[in-house]
Amino acid sequence: MAQRYVVIDLETTGNSPKKGDRIIQFAAVVIENDKIVDEYSTYLQPEQSISIFIEELTGINNDTVKDAPLFEEVAERICALLEGACFVAHNVLFDLSFLKEELERCGYEPFYGSTIDTVELAKILKPTADGYKLNQLAKEENLEHPRPHQADSDAYVTALLLLQLKKKLYSLPVMTLKKLYKLSYSLKSEIAELIDELLTAKLSKAERHNPAIETFRGLAFKKVQPAIANSEKIPEFPFSEKEKVDRMKKAFPDFEARKGQLAMMDTVYHSFVQEQHSIIEAGTGIGKSLGYLLPAAYFAKQQDTPVVISTYTLQLQEQLLSTEVPKLKEILPFSIHVVLLKGRANYLSLAKFERALRGKEDNYETALTKMQILVWLTETETGEKDELHFNKRRRAFLEQNQE
Repeated sequence: MAQRYVVIDLETTGNSPKKGDRIIQFAAVVIENDKIVDEYSTYLQPEQSISIFIEELTGINNDTVKDAPLFEEVAERICALLEGACFVAHNVLFDLSFLKEELERCGYEPFYGSTIDTVELAKILKPTADGYKLNQLAKEENLEHPRPHQADSDAYVTALLLLQLKKKLYSLPVMTLKKLYKLSYSLKSEIAELIDELLTAKLSKAERHNPAIETFRGLAFKKVQPAIANSEKIPEFPFSEKEKVDRMKKAFPDFEARKGQLAMMDTVYHSFVQEQHSIIEAGTGIGKSLGYLLPAAYFAKQQDTPVVISTYTLQLQEQLLSTEVPKLKEILPFSIHVVLLKGRANYLSLAKFERALRGKEDNYETALTKMQILVWLTETETGEKDELHFNKRRRAFLEQNQE
């Protein structure tokens, strides 16, 4: 029988049930067979005043809850909703601790079942995300979230997020899921049970070969597709001043010819063709970047060979990639492919990482880091570690396993 998930969100008078803070809004969304089948939400009378801060955050004030039921009036229904279900929330310990206090206060057994924290699950499955707040994740997943910090809206969006993350988890290669399952016992919520459920479903039928995935010593990673040679007709290098000016006006409509820049283009192009060195001194404002990029692009295309541009500073490197290259693409009458070449220290060593996976002493941070990397390997096209927005401890793990 498929697992039943109940996604919970609460709004409260504060963040500490032990200090007497109470629930002012409860919302639940029930998921069965990967479909939302039921919803329930209610305001609750907290028997204490709602602060201005909470009112501004949630839009809920004392008048909103004036005639709302007490928690004890809805406790039985909440228990019925949670019976036999997996408790899901975005930062699950917060919601679970409040419910535990209220249920025990009203004479009911607290929830002892399995939990899934969608923050934890999102960290695993979205390792390159900038942040894991619900509104950030909703925006990334194109989920409509009209009323942040309202429990009914938050619970519904969290339910949609769970379904999205579950779908992504299921799409991972079996060898990746098996490694995630082994590591998941070090997590704070019972994500191991979710992975086990999906693994069982995948293993019940033959796994289809994914041509976009390669393997190395039991690791699955995204296959880099080779550049496809095109049959574009390559025009001759624009030797005349008029040809160059006409080309430059494609990106700069008000372009005015600068003799030094145009002469530099010719010099650089001849240096490539004649396999000679050139040393060029050019003043500020002459347009040096395009002065060497344009002839380099023509030569690379004509000879079907890469050209390496080396810069003295990272600032210039960034300027070329973000500003000059996009303009160059507008100028050229053919397509070009530009990549940034980095040193070995910017990349993960698959051999070292595979050995690290065999280690058995995994604390929470290490296990989570390994899980994030396993997922990232199936989707990265560059392999650059900077794609992973890790904290200091997880970054240290990366440094230990770099090329």
